[in-house]
Amino acid sequence: MESRWSGQPIPGIRQLEQQQFRIDRGGKPSIEPATVIESRLTPLVERFSSSGVEQSELSGMTYHWSYEAPLGPLQFNSGGVATRPASESRVAVSGDLIIDPKNGFKLSQQSRLTQSGGTQTLSSLLEKAHGSCREQR
Repeated sequence: MESRWSGQPIPGIRQLEQQQFRIDRGGKPSIEPATVIESRLTPLVERFSSSGVEQSELSGMTYHWSYEAPLGPLQFNSGGVATRPASESRVAVSGDLIIDPKNGFKLSQQSRLTQSGGTQTLSSLLEKAHGSCREQR
């Protein structure tokens, strides 16, 4: 997993070696967990939406998800001095998972920190991972 916060790599910020996602390819394909990546934000998820698992024999499977999570009051400091009063903040997360016909996967997730009700991104995190899926029956 590669993580970048505002363009700078973050060594060891998240380790996905122990994380897993499960895809059920049955009559109505599904994925668990729905957020694909479990994190400290998962219990705070609000306004979750997903494309559902879309599959085709030629291109494999795709899945898109998005959600928001409230973080509470956040105050920015510069040199130990508050630059503005604390205000409510939120994280908006969106991600894509692509699984090719040979069970290789590519995952990307973008997280944007904003003030509640605001549209200006205060900071962002882009995470990418790739690997292979093991089929279980």
